[in-house]
Amino acid sequence: MKNETIKYCNQDCISLYQVIYNFNNLIFDKYSINIRNYPTLPSLAFGLYRCNYLKDYPIPLLPGKIFNDISKSFTGGSTDMYIPFGENIRCYDVNSLYPYVMNNMNMPVGNITLFEGNILKINPKAFGFFECIISTPKNLKHLILQTKLDTGNGIRTLSPLGT
Repeated sequence: MKNETIKYCNQDCISLYQVIYNFNNLIFDKYSINIRNYPTLPSLAFGLYRCNYLKDYPIPLLPGKIFNDISKSFTGGSTDMYIPFGENIRCYDVNSLYPYVMNNMNMPVGNITLFEGNILKINPKAFGFFECIISTPKNLKHLILQTKLDTGNGIRTLSPLGT
């Protein structure tokens, strides 16, 4: 059994090496990119995109405060759990929503434009990230607007009531 296990491990390592070697050659021959500079497949995909498809559309860098403000708005999906009751209950679970939205929906791109006042008076079709003051009714049953709060024990995502 020991000899069979050693033989299996050797074959497994050799075949994995061949896959990585051939994959590296394929990517290098087609895109002139060395996969060893990218630790994950998503980082390699983004590198390929940046080097070969993003030349006419550079990604603008966001300065500190703007980046921090926008990153506060990314909170992840909201989840709730309820004890189901009733008849003919259906359960829905959405898979791969992020890739679907990235492929099929508009995303805010381009240079940052700062303004004050009512954006709809400047551009009625404005689309992007906006800093707003939002007030929710105190009797709201299902909390949906999320924010991040530093509790002293780390950052927590909350759905508060009020302003």
